[in-house]
Amino acid sequence: MNLLIKCIVAVIIMIAVHFISKSHNYYIAGLVLSFPGLSILAYYFMYKEQGASKVRVTTHFAMLSAIPFVMFLFALNYALKKYDIFNSILISSIVWIVFSSILIIIWKNLNIV
Repeated sequence: MNLLIKCIVAVIIMIAVHFISKSHNYYIAGLVLSFPGLSILAYYFMYKEQGASKVRVTTHFAMLSAIPFVMFLFALNYALKKYDIFNSILISSIVWIVFSSILIIIWKNLNIV
């Protein structure tokens, strides 16, 4: 049931992004993508199953995970000046993977997990 709720929320968010991106206020689509709909559910269930301390540790990691996302956006913005959308997304996804991997390695080496 939890997975079904998460999927429904994801579909609603994607539909909202689709319609907003066609509007005059298309830039708000980026803000909608940052809505923590799935995170809210995940944190709620994590709290119920593992307690507040695990949720707090997870939120610390989530705050740091903004770094790979911002790097993705910078890479996408830069790549779109030279490449088509497919190659730009491919390049920016690789940037995200690299920065996410670095973050995970650092996080694990701090023995926080």
